[in-house]
Amino acid sequence: MNDIENTLFLVGRVLVGFYFLVMGMNHFGNLEGMTQMVAEVGLPAPAVAVIVSGILLVIAGMSFIIGYHPPLGVLAAGLFLVPVTLVIHDFWAIEDPVARQQELTTFLRNVGLLGSVLVFLAIPRPWPMSLDRFIQRRRFEKNFAEEEEEEEWVVEEEQ
Repeated sequence: MNDIENTLFLVGRVLVGFYFLVMGMNHFGNLEGMTQMVAEVGLPAPAVAVIVSGILLVIAGMSFIIGYHPPLGVLAAGLFLVPVTLVIHDFWAIEDPVARQQELTTFLRNVGLLGSVLVFLAIPRPWPMSLDRFIQRRRFEKNFAEEEEEEEWVVEEEQ
């Protein structure tokens, strides 16, 4: 990728990550309301479900924003999106046309989000402008410096 593509990819992944991060933080900021909504759907342990789903969203968001282990972020997003989309946003079970349309819209948004995060798996890693790339570069520099020191030591011994 060239510099413009790297920058656009960074902006795109930060926007997607920001969405997941804000939604995850909303789970904790509105724990009572979210728990009530999940309880109305009939899921067991609704507070635990809200907390776990909030954690998954935060993990996904941070992974995408900083570029740290993106497959982990994709897994976290998928573990949130698939069950929530199928269980919470079951538009097909709603008779009221307005409510049905709202749930269909949310269902399709989640399907689109799942598709967007799956695309992240196709981007070669480490991602440009990412924590993974920074860590890789630091390891390379450290290993290179250690090899140079070893070579200097061997040369000194030979003399």
